[in-house]
Amino acid sequence: MIHQSRFKYFLVLWGGQLISSIGSGLTSFGLNVYVFEKTGSALACSLVTLCAFFPLVFFTPISGAIADKFSRGKLMLIGDFFSAVCLGGMFVMISMGINNIPAICIWVFLSSCFAAILDPAYKATVTDLLTSEEFSKAGGLVQLASSAKYLLSPIFAGLIYQISGIYLILVIDMCTFFTTFFTVTYSRKVMNECQQIKDSKVHIVKDIAEGYKELTQTKGVKILLLLSIIITFYVGIIETLIKPMLLELTDSSTLGMILSLSAVGMLISSLILGVKGIQKGYLKSLSLSFLVMGITIMIIGCLTNLMWLSVVAFLFFLTIPVSNVCLDVLMRCNISKDTQGRAWGLISFISQLGYIVAYAVSGALADYVFNPLLSKNGALANSVGKIVGTGSERGIALMLIICGISMIVLSPFLKSGKSLKQMEANCLNYDLED
Repeated sequence: MIHQSRFKYFLVLWGGQLISSIGSGLTSFGLNVYVFEKTGSALACSLVTLCAFFPLVFFTPISGAIADKFSRGKLMLIGDFFSAVCLGGMFVMISMGINNIPAICIWVFLSSCFAAILDPAYKATVTDLLTSEEFSKAGGLVQLASSAKYLLSPIFAGLIYQISGIYLILVIDMCTFFTTFFTVTYSRKVMNECQQIKDSKVHIVKDIAEGYKELTQTKGVKILLLLSIIITFYVGIIETLIKPMLLELTDSSTLGMILSLSAVGMLISSLILGVKGIQKGYLKSLSLSFLVMGITIMIIGCLTNLMWLSVVAFLFFLTIPVSNVCLDVLMRCNISKDTQGRAWGLISFISQLGYIVAYAVSGALADYVFNPLLSKNGALANSVGKIVGTGSERGIALMLIICGISMIVLSPFLKSGKSLKQMEANCLNYDLED
């Protein structure tokens, strides 16, 4: 039997999640501004960010296991509703003049915990509703929603904050629950028909273990997970180190313009993928995207001209959604539908490890290894300086060049491995069901 497309229901759900994502971005930006105004502390801002980030990484394996046992539509509603309730609690607290940073962190942490319930259920629903040919379009649209959170939300949040402070921002984010409510209610009947629940009893450790077994029993899936970690690791390095590297060349205003222009690349690429998709040749596209990302990272390390650096950074971020969508499609087609929730909970957790490692080690490597290496070794500094330029932060440039070379070397192997080729072949037969 051929799996019938239900793309219109996905679009309805995606529209709701797009609005919800923008709302979350408003709160993220607004809270950071609010906390910094009240404390003047970058540490306080980073604590708020950490409280929002931590649950979305470490709790998704648990929520993924739950997503396979209960109605995913109900879980999306529960997660978004109680996340909004926590924002409401923070709104009341701030309205009463209580600006206690630990209390704000607690509300943010709780809100993020409930948001973590929604994410695996939503991603598993994509597999339930769509055919394999539509996975790439869906992946592009999901990437688009993620990009909008970081591009559109700060613009709107800045304007709203100037008018009414943090209050209206929190209210808008709370009201985005109604978009989730209406879109899930509209699609829930079809969602329930597509979801196959064999056992409603939740055994967290056992269920997570089964999801992990599903991911690791196929060599190709393990390779794809490793590739996703590599991508997030390199993106994390870029996010962390490009700011101090560029601040040695320019001021903060120009830095902001360069970063915004670069991020637009993700938005454009995601939009194109959402409309056109990738119909075949996933491994070739993945290999090419790795090659382009490697070349652009390497060139970024070599450049000091800000205009050209902006163009190359734009190309780097333009390529990221292509690799992410290819990884997404290949994994969806090679994971059992019965364990999609658990699988995507674990995939979200495992892929984010790249960011965590990058955030943890990139600064230390720059400050204590690569920058001192160039400053203390005159001969090396002179030879390398001809390529990367000179300055106290040019060790970062050398790091980026090494990262880029490693991606270039890796790219040819992505389209020739037998296990990966088998995974791509499985995508062609995915829609044929007994």
